[in-house]
Amino acid sequence: MDILFVSKYLVVIALIILMLAALRAGAYKSTAMGLLASSVIINAFAVALLVGGDIYNLGFHSDISLALILFGFVGTVVFAVVVGGEDK
Repeated sequence: MDILFVSKYLVVIALIILMLAALRAGAYKSTAMGLLASSVIINAFAVALLVGGDIYNLGFHSDISLALILFGFVGTVVFAVVVGGEDK
């Protein structure tokens, strides 16, 4: 087994643990913590999709990861603007 092959699986395991920690952090009642948790989960899933697509030679993994990261960022900005209200 190649060391790079093993390290890809370790990265996926670490990203799963990161997603579980983000779910735990998002369980607090603050809106900011929920927003932070959803952003972390989206980014961790996109990176896990990139690594998993590289392991299993999928052809579409980079497009879906790019869309997830882009729409996650846009959704975060839109939600912050809506919750933030108007500047006076």
